[in-house]
Amino acid sequence: MWNTNQKKISILLLVILALEALSFLSLSHIFFGQLVFIALIIATLLFSIYRLEYGLLIVLAELFVGSMGHLFMFPLGTYQLPIRIALWLLVVLVFIVKFLVQLLKHKEPSLYWQKIKNFPLLKYFGLLFLFIMVGLFNGLLRQHGLANIFTDFNAWPYFLLLFPIIVVYYEGRDKVYDRLRLVFLASAIWVSLETLALLFVFTHNTGVTEIYNWLRRTIVGEVTPTLSGWPRVFIQGQIYPIIAFLLLFWKQRRVADLPLAALFLSSVLISFSRSFWVGLAVAIIFSLILLWRFYSLSRLLKSVLWTLGVGLLSFLLIYLIAVFPCPQPGAFNADFLSRLKSANDAALASRWSLLPALAKQIERNPLLGQGYGATVTYYSRDPRILQQSPSGLYTTSAFEWGYLDLWLKLGILGLLAYLLLLYKIIKIGIINNKNQNYLVLGISASIVFLAVTNIFTPYLNHPLGMGFFLISSCLILRDRVY
Repeated sequence: MWNTNQKKISILLLVILALEALSFLSLSHIFFGQLVFIALIIATLLFSIYRLEYGLLIVLAELFVGSMGHLFMFPLGTYQLPIRIALWLLVVLVFIVKFLVQLLKHKEPSLYWQKIKNFPLLKYFGLLFLFIMVGLFNGLLRQHGLANIFTDFNAWPYFLLLFPIIVVYYEGRDKVYDRLRLVFLASAIWVSLETLALLFVFTHNTGVTEIYNWLRRTIVGEVTPTLSGWPRVFIQGQIYPIIAFLLLFWKQRRVADLPLAALFLSSVLISFSRSFWVGLAVAIIFSLILLWRFYSLSRLLKSVLWTLGVGLLSFLLIYLIAVFPCPQPGAFNADFLSRLKSANDAALASRWSLLPALAKQIERNPLLGQGYGATVTYYSRDPRILQQSPSGLYTTSAFEWGYLDLWLKLGILGLLAYLLLLYKIIKIGIINNKNQNYLVLGISASIVFLAVTNIFTPYLNHPLGMGFFLISSCLILRDRVY
């Protein structure tokens, strides 16, 4: 993929393996984990000072593989500071210092200022930033409580990463893009391999307790049984193997890419996430329409066959991992479709029961919303909630319905500002495909995937989705023709 050096990918995979092993060890040696936290902070600071791009790559690598950002934690009083927030804050602060130094030294012609000022999508991001601040002040004026507002709002400052991303990736050199591709590819491979490894562990009952405790503490992912007997291995960062698959879908020039694409697709299947499946299906249909529109029927048919081949290899890979004879595999019924048929499970029923209560709250202030920290009370049948509240009555400010969450907090105007930005990026990707620019079309399909997934599972208001969204806004402008 992208003719990337396999040796460098192997080195990056070993580095990621070492860091996750250290995270696992810190489960029983907390002080050791804090030392690793400090070491990562110091390394990121030095790299960022030397070259902002390197610090940004560390932040993005953690985002790609760290799921919820809790691989390492550091205590600040009663608050446990996640490594993601610390790395993000460090790179943003280094950027601000460098920006101010350049501005004071060179005034208007300073490089950072020129890149930010000339960024074509800046006004659309500015509009979204405006409503983000409206949501913050709205929450404060409505006295939702500082703790609730902080918990609800703390993901949104991640959008400030836009500015270092602009200065590094907007009109950057080819080597800059190559390093980003290298880190992204290695990370997507890692998440896919980690998914298969967890499938092996939980189908062979090998080290289950220790690994499950690590997954719960770091919130890297979750493993739950399904009606079919297969373990559901869900990692929040599985969106990145899906995006890598979509990029490969658009490249698909070699049969040799089939195993790699199958590796990426396998993580989607093992996740048993309906949101992912629906989002990926819509993204593939979107891609097939573009192939028919811009290329040829022959290319369309080849793409369909390629996708079917990848799907068959993915199922084969998953099955071989699950039935590997050493040690003795567990008993299960190899029926993936039962996950789709179990439409009335407790978690899904809880999501549907939230919908009317959430809609009623939105009706109270549909234009500007109720601000961050706004809560909804509803009855849930989710077993995890019933353990805390046997009556099922549950109050929360975090909702599975991504766009309705945006509507409640930012109002319809804030939601439309976000949708406008999504539309502009997808439109640019469709227009900007001269010379068969598969990268921008793959990015467009990936944004479609995130946009559809966000209907059911909020990613666009979380750093996992925001990060790719911010990078895409720069990458999709390469060789623009509009």
